[in-house]
Amino acid sequence: MERPVSSGRTVYGAIGLVFALLLGGYFVYSITGVVLAFLLTILFSIIFSAPVNYLHRRGLGRTWGMLAVVAALVVALWVFGLAIVPAVEAQSSQFVNAFPTLLQEAVGLFNRVQGFFGLGARISLDGESFSELGRQVLTGGAVSTAAGVGLTVATAVSLGLVVFIATIYMVIRPEPWVEGFVSLFPAGWRQRTREVLFELYHTVQRWFLGQLAAMSFIGVFWAISLSIIDVPFALLLGIFSGLISFIPYLGATISVVLPVLLALISDPFTVVYVIAAFVIIQQIEGNILQPVLMSRAVDLHPALVIFAILTMGTLFGIVGVFVAVPLVAVVQVLVRELWVSQMDEMGTDSDPPVHAPKSRKLPAFIGRAFRSLRS
Repeated sequence: MERPVSSGRTVYGAIGLVFALLLGGYFVYSITGVVLAFLLTILFSIIFSAPVNYLHRRGLGRTWGMLAVVAALVVALWVFGLAIVPAVEAQSSQFVNAFPTLLQEAVGLFNRVQGFFGLGARISLDGESFSELGRQVLTGGAVSTAAGVGLTVATAVSLGLVVFIATIYMVIRPEPWVEGFVSLFPAGWRQRTREVLFELYHTVQRWFLGQLAAMSFIGVFWAISLSIIDVPFALLLGIFSGLISFIPYLGATISVVLPVLLALISDPFTVVYVIAAFVIIQQIEGNILQPVLMSRAVDLHPALVIFAILTMGTLFGIVGVFVAVPLVAVVQVLVRELWVSQMDEMGTDSDPPVHAPKSRKLPAFIGRAFRSLRS
């Protein structure tokens, strides 16, 4: 006679869980700015904690270590600005001045290709169409849009200040946060919780180190390659490619479009060299830098990364795109440590999947050198 009562309680519990998840999702969606600030604070705290922990092990206090790290970052950015900004500014001015001509040539190239294959009508751009476009932009609410842009900038600045201050406090005093979170679990689970948090900490650090190395490598060698091939605005394109490579898979595709167009406009034969340089750089970055610096813990499936980028971009905008990869890497570690490991202990798989041998293997001395730098 008690079976229907138990079944009814299970149904009511499931319904309550569904409603709780819906309410929680709506609450998170309504405070996306706060959630984004919290995620950024956690991410930056983990990144800054690595050098601060290193200095702390050498006897320097965490407060002074954080100040030293921030000062070193400011000096590095200042030196980089002195060395790069003038050249970037000059190329940017040249690109802005040459943009109408480049656009006309690109449209002409498009019309020639379109006429060759007999596809559709031709596109024409002249001075009147540029003037009409400008009038549409101005009469379409540019002034009203400026107020929205100003509000967005103000919100971004305030969000950045909050994240910066919270990151400093979290790096200086991480113990209350970590131990407070661990204390929410039963006493028998706390050591395992600390181990999982330790694995998440190193996963994010490996991701950041690998991403920084990949961005620097792509930016430098892409700029050098385009300069050798004699593609216009090589330095500007190299910096853009390095920055956009922060978005996995999609960034590489976007970064090659503009150099190919410029090569087609200036000298169509150089497109072969541009594509060859792109393939070589991507192969080195994907087969050497990522396996050594990121390791298995950040080896994510491309489809999973793309859907994570789309989801975070929809929820949080462009900033969410940058948080998507470390967040999905953390979720993968949690699933592996808390769920898959438990399932593996429950019996034996009669037909386990056969893992392909790892082909991306480096010589031992190169691997040791990278691991020593990472440690």
